[in-house]
Amino acid sequence: GYGKGLEEISKDERVIALDADLSGSTKSNVMCKISPERFINVGIAEQDLVGMAAGLALSGKIPFASTFAVFATARAHDQVRVSVAYANLNVRIVGSHAGLLTGEDGPTHQAISDIATMRSIPNISVIHPADYIEAKQATKYLLKHKGPVYLRLGRSKL
Repeated sequence: GYGKGLEEISKDERVIALDADLSGSTKSNVMCKISPERFINVGIAEQDLVGMAAGLALSGKIPFASTFAVFATARAHDQVRVSVAYANLNVRIVGSHAGLLTGEDGPTHQAISDIATMRSIPNISVIHPADYIEAKQATKYLLKHKGPVYLRLGRSKL
């Protein structure tokens, strides 16, 4: 649902997709096909992912930054808190593989405290879609929403 939603809102030139080497799973690579100049794969560098998203938001873009939920909320926590949330920037942090179902990635990739972590940060809204349709609709909604958002997605096909 997230990739399809991203595809549908890509008509808006402000939408930029950033990914930390997980675009095949998150389907954010759809932006690479639609508008390659609006897709950035930062590699395994979650802090940089969030910092770049903050900079893009400051320049009027609407960045959708996706990676593993555990790394978006733990490894990049300080960048989310200081660079995005305190400044109340229009950044969408997309955490994939949330919860316990991480498949072969194992326990180091399980995000079980991500909701509590993100809810403790000022200004951030948390959205957790239940299925493909909700994930697509939530992604489309985020084009209009003002302020930082954590979109929590499971590993199952949404």
